[in-house]
Amino acid sequence: MSSAQFPTDRPPSHPEAATRPAKPIKRPKKPDPADYPPLPPMLQLTGNTPIPPASEPLQYRAIGLILGKYIPSSEEFNQGMVLADDGTEIDAVILGRIMSLIKNHLDLEKSHLWVVYPRIRKEDNKLHAQIMGMWDPQLVIKPLDPTIVAPEGSSEPVEVPPMPTIETLGIPDSYFSIRGEVIYQSRESKEIFVKIRQAPKKKTEEERYFKIRLIGDLPQKLVGNFWDFDVVRVENNLQIRSGQFVATLRAKTPRKGGGKPPIDGAGSKPFKKPWDGDDAKAVTPRSEVEKPKPAPIKRSLPQKLELPDRS
Repeated sequence: MSSAQFPTDRPPSHPEAATRPAKPIKRPKKPDPADYPPLPPMLQLTGNTPIPPASEPLQYRAIGLILGKYIPSSEEFNQGMVLADDGTEIDAVILGRIMSLIKNHLDLEKSHLWVVYPRIRKEDNKLHAQIMGMWDPQLVIKPLDPTIVAPEGSSEPVEVPPMPTIETLGIPDSYFSIRGEVIYQSRESKEIFVKIRQAPKKKTEEERYFKIRLIGDLPQKLVGNFWDFDVVRVENNLQIRSGQFVATLRAKTPRKGGGKPPIDGAGSKPFKKPWDGDDAKAVTPRSEVEKPKPAPIKRSLPQKLELPDRS
């Protein structure tokens, strides 16, 4: 009996098809930050500035300056606001290590250059400042006495350069330095969110993260990369002045199969057998397991038959 032949739409195989080399797959080229137009130059931070340069390439940080008056609230001295010289009211809180300096040694009727940690409120995306210091060249840098510093064998005093100010250093009084991983970018709303990692204070604590919202539109694809941003405060928003690509962080590959864990079990809790580990439980063999006793069978007694009397 001959086998039935079914029609097929598959084209006949060519004898040279197996020997032909496979065509290479053209993959899209990954964007290189060097291919984009250059951004404005970054500010040159030095050791004499209120914000020092980064200590390492991948240093996460969010720190900035606000020039204004601190006004404490009526309930708590460490909670209040900073009335900036441009008239913007910024919610603020004083960290504990600078509390005594502000409370006992500063004239709060005058404006000071506050060094703050910025935070963004989730309710209205407005700026919130954590005051961690105050920068004043007269307090930080000890001025030189022209009568003491003089060349040997000369009685004439030398000319001492003036004390540096925030204007002579070329740093805006609303400058912020934001360094971290870009996790969101929207060119329509001109928003960029940067994730900042906080180092734990104790070894037993876990790392903490928070997000900083920036305003700006950059041509680069920033998500997944570590960037260094020069930012200026415009009222209650942080606006990007310039930026510099630092490194590409490891991309997180999405899970396949509807959220199932990968084959190697990474990210899932390992199965622990009851007989493994220090807290192993004793397993009783089946032969030693006590079998349940059968229920007693109730048998009915035979009924007594009465024979008829034949006498």
